[in-house]
Amino acid sequence: MPLRFLRGIALAIACTALLLPTLSVNAEDSASFQILFNGKNLEGWKGLPGLWSVEDGAITGQTTDNEPIKANTFLVWQGGDVSDFEFRCLVRFEGNNSGVQYRSELTDPDGLALKGYQADLHPRADYMGMMYGEKTGRGIIATGGQQVVISADGKKQVTPINADHNAPTERWNELRIIAVGNRLVHQINGVTTIDLTDNHPEAFATGLLGLQLHRGPAMKVQFRNLLYRKLTADQGGELLDSLAAPTAAAETNDEATVKPSKQPLETWLRSAPQPQWVWAKRAGSNQKVWFRRAFTAKANIKSARLYATCDNRLQLFLNGKLIEKSSRWEQATALDVTKAVRSGQNLIACECQNDGGIAALIAKVTITYADGSEQQVATDSTWKQTEKPVGDWKQTGTDDSDWLAAVKINALGEGTWGIPGTATGGGGQKNNLIRPYEITAPPGFEVTQVYEVPRDQGSWVSLASDDKGRLYACDQGGAGLYRLTLRKGQDALVEKVSVGSLQTISGAQGLLWDDGALWLHRNGGHLYRLTDSDGDDMLDSAQQYPGTRGGGEHGNHAVIKTPDGKAIYMVGGNMAPLAEHQRSRVPTWYEGHLITRMWDSNGHARGRLAPGGWITRLDPETKQQTVLTTGFRNEYDAALNRFGDLFAYDADMEWDLGLPWYRPTRICFAASGADYGWRSGSGKWPTYYEDTLPPVVEIGPGSPTGVISGLATSFPTKYRDALFACDWTFGTMYAIHLQPDGAGYTGTVEPFVFGAPLPLTDATVGTDGCLYFAVGGRGTASGVYRVRYVGDQSTDLPTDLDAAAAAAREQREKLERFHGLVDNQAIAEAWPHLSSTDRYIRHAARIAVESQPVDSWAAKVADETDPQSKITATVALARRGNESHKDAAIAGLLKLPASELTHGQLLGLLRGYALIFTQLGAPSNPQRQQVIDQLDGLLPSKHADQNRELIRVLAYLRSPTVAAKAMQLINDRGAPSVPPWSDLASRNASYGGRILDLMKSPPPSDEIMYAYLIRELRDGWTQALQRDYFTFLNEAAKTSGGASYAGYLTRIRDEALALCTSEQRVALNEITGENFDPKPDFDIAEIKGPGQRWTVGAVAKAMRGPKDFAQGRSMFFSAKCAACHRLRSYGDAIGPDLTSIPNKFDQDYVIEAIVNPSKHISDQYGSSRVLTIDGQILEGLVVKQDNGDLTLYPVGQDAKPVAIPAEDVESISESKVSQMPAELLDTLSAEEVRDLITYLMSAGNEKDRRWTSK
Repeated sequence: MPLRFLRGIALAIACTALLLPTLSVNAEDSASFQILFNGKNLEGWKGLPGLWSVEDGAITGQTTDNEPIKANTFLVWQGGDVSDFEFRCLVRFEGNNSGVQYRSELTDPDGLALKGYQADLHPRADYMGMMYGEKTGRGIIATGGQQVVISADGKKQVTPINADHNAPTERWNELRIIAVGNRLVHQINGVTTIDLTDNHPEAFATGLLGLQLHRGPAMKVQFRNLLYRKLTADQGGELLDSLAAPTAAAETNDEATVKPSKQPLETWLRSAPQPQWVWAKRAGSNQKVWFRRAFTAKANIKSARLYATCDNRLQLFLNGKLIEKSSRWEQATALDVTKAVRSGQNLIACECQNDGGIAALIAKVTITYADGSEQQVATDSTWKQTEKPVGDWKQTGTDDSDWLAAVKINALGEGTWGIPGTATGGGGQKNNLIRPYEITAPPGFEVTQVYEVPRDQGSWVSLASDDKGRLYACDQGGAGLYRLTLRKGQDALVEKVSVGSLQTISGAQGLLWDDGALWLHRNGGHLYRLTDSDGDDMLDSAQQYPGTRGGGEHGNHAVIKTPDGKAIYMVGGNMAPLAEHQRSRVPTWYEGHLITRMWDSNGHARGRLAPGGWITRLDPETKQQTVLTTGFRNEYDAALNRFGDLFAYDADMEWDLGLPWYRPTRICFAASGADYGWRSGSGKWPTYYEDTLPPVVEIGPGSPTGVISGLATSFPTKYRDALFACDWTFGTMYAIHLQPDGAGYTGTVEPFVFGAPLPLTDATVGTDGCLYFAVGGRGTASGVYRVRYVGDQSTDLPTDLDAAAAAAREQREKLERFHGLVDNQAIAEAWPHLSSTDRYIRHAARIAVESQPVDSWAAKVADETDPQSKITATVALARRGNESHKDAAIAGLLKLPASELTHGQLLGLLRGYALIFTQLGAPSNPQRQQVIDQLDGLLPSKHADQNRELIRVLAYLRSPTVAAKAMQLINDRGAPSVPPWSDLASRNASYGGRILDLMKSPPPSDEIMYAYLIRELRDGWTQALQRDYFTFLNEAAKTSGGASYAGYLTRIRDEALALCTSEQRVALNEITGENFDPKPDFDIAEIKGPGQRWTVGAVAKAMRGPKDFAQGRSMFFSAKCAACHRLRSYGDAIGPDLTSIPNKFDQDYVIEAIVNPSKHISDQYGSSRVLTIDGQILEGLVVKQDNGDLTLYPVGQDAKPVAIPAEDVESISESKVSQMPAELLDTLSAEEVRDLITYLMSAGNEKDRRWTSK
């Protein structure tokens, strides 16, 4: 094997080792199940045709009223008999009841009827999960809430158990069956519903497994994640021993038992008087509070019922005897305490403990007497509390006169807790956390909730795991940083880290545990390294590292360890300023727009320029940063694959939906030196540009959050080789399956875990090999869930290696060594790879070249003969060169046979021209015509991308044919494509509605782009073409898109309309609906002055102060702006229409353009020098008439236009002098200047906020 391949394997192993914690998995958690259903088809099952199918990844049985079934029938598993086993599935149903049959006989092979045990699935609460003897003659063997022992003579001994399982049958619930010998246990959502020991002579020891469709009314039942494992005698015994005790209280006596009540628990608790959540005045960590409440009971007690729970721990005594002991406040229990209550004096005494955060006790007792009367005792301020008990506080008669009144913390059902033990559940307003059973995962994976975040701990948005298996989590706001220790059989231990010297630490959007320390990237401020300074296993010291501030949710994000383990990758969104850096692998950044960009029509990220979102590498020793990659919108997180390559999950701009510059959320390989082309507004770069790189995979709409590698998981091999990317908006964690493709990657997307609502914020891998994820963000209900694989597929590490891809990666990495560094070997090593067909190698080579002084390689560009090398080198020269390189660069591209180039090469050629014109300077008129001649015949193309770029370049060059050709493409358009996003949209009704509207009425995105690109074109229009253009925009406006869709279309229309003459606008009125009247219908005030010689700085200073709309409007006319410019239908159309100024330029740019008009001259409105045949030279703005004659508008406010017949023109050349006079403002006072500039910046809108700003 070649050495380079061995190095590739070694790197993969090293990166894998870096990402792998020491796994700690106990025997029960490592149990493997056979996956009975593959999620795709009914392979391995047999049922009656037409009744069973697979729908949305679930086995689905359905009957209808039109075709009812006459007898119960089953979908029978074909894997053989089951005996001692554990079975799990998720199930939901509606209409009639269903069930899971096991240890059963096939009684009717044609009808597929079974006889035997059935775990009943029933809408009636006490029947849900009961034991039914299907066709056995035994009927209901045990109802929900019963522990039943049946003797050999068939007699039953029944003990009530608490079976409050909270199982709305139309939603997903978990059914678990454990069968070991004659012991049979059913559980619903982790709660034991029946516990049967069956010694009946007709008991079943083995038999078939099946799923039931019930005869009678129409019904539908669905099953997913069906898991089965055989149990040995030892395994079965251990499993039964591990089950929760059948009674509700962990510790009880013969005076407190569980009996079913006729009145539902929540109904009873809500009846007056309602118990209140009570505590001491303040809550503290590890605090203990003791409570007492004495009451007197009458004689003839018929029954007594108790409800109690405490956050976090409770021991409850009644008349000195222990009644309840619990450490799980969310699983409150109702007990029958009839035997414990006595006539006369009684005392309820509680010892309560708080582990941290808020705390409270709630309890209620109802005593029912023989005459039907009731007595109520409920927690309120009549209860007494202390933190320093004395004497036998559990007994009546003890002096409690110095105890304090209990303090009300919240009412029943409010605040953090809700009503534990009921359908309302623990969590109150925060109980909108999704139940884990309703989270969909692939077959063989189970999802459990491990922690619900109380309101006072905030809403968690970042996670990390340490080397001891503990999780660190941070609130998005100021609620702090926490450490979560998961303990088997106990509540999670949650400790606040933000205490003492760290009390201000919060708001992290990136966490990383490394080498005994926690790195924390703070939203709005800097990077910190938290350490334990005194060895007490608690973080207590913070070291600040240079970083950046600002950006909010688009600011500081993830921190990731580099593959060599020596540094940290820092991730920042597009609103986070790029921190000071020692080196940049990205040689340069720029906007790169050949056609004027439109800012977002709703104002988002207006004025925000490159580089956009970034990733840097921080050296912890030197505290210096190196820029690795730029051009993201808002990449929240990134992760390494097994080869040490970094991948970021970048955000879309959802307001752009339906527009041609919309970029879906996407996974990008964060290649060294890359610019991924996010630019604000309409400026996003297409993925095919030669100066960017494509994404690995595009996903769709969403809000990217956490990303984690699967390498450290105990998942099947294909998932260990995947990345897991979290989407907040649509509640989906995607498995990204990467596929090496040369030196880069492609990928496929699999929705791995999803639910609604499931606002995923971050994910991490624990030392147990499980994946943990948090939900929350923006103040929403927050929690932590665990994803564990329990199936029987191989979980070995991926070891496959594509030799060709490994070689390509090695070549790319060699070239990347030159990025951002001057090296005299770089040109020689990189230049041959400028022609590579591998885009990533070609990119790496170009960045290596660009990192060297331009003078050391610029001359080589002209000598290149290979088309791809010529294009790549020219792009490099345009990016790093100067105006002196322009002519040679254009000449080099003109030599290429454009019609013979490949698809990608032609796109590269067109981008090369665009970069030359934007970065090095505009072409001369002869160059302009030469490029038009080279490209014009290629339009239209059969490729939409080529059409887009040909129109872009030809429109910029003012080709006389591009308007007609673009309109031909628009008029001949086919049906627009519809994105496959319906499943995604269903996971968020609010955000999904707009997506579904778009799918029902998809916009013509390609054609909108063509219309956008020619909106500034003045040449080549006929009246018919103009009518078609505006008709198309009207039709496009009837389709659906994102929040900015309509605004962009309106501005395309307005800017195109602004280039039309007054006569053309009147002719288009029936299409545009424009009320066009260029005559002002208001009084125009004259200039009052006094004036001065205005400079840019003086004008900027004058902008502070009150503003007058009427005066600003008058100045537009009095200062002669309206003589050349139109604004909101007023003025003439000689120069640019100014209505779109606020959408294109900021105030500083406009001020400079007025004071120094010749500094930036539009190529469409620049002055020209006309030489007539009689030797006369005229200078001004030239407008060519349809017959070829010229109208020249001389420089000067009062100059009159000059008509020049075509036959009198000798030549036309460019002038460097603007048509607008430089002294335009010099007659105006400061107030008049301020009002005129504000009038321009507000686009003549009197309601614009600028008129009220100071």
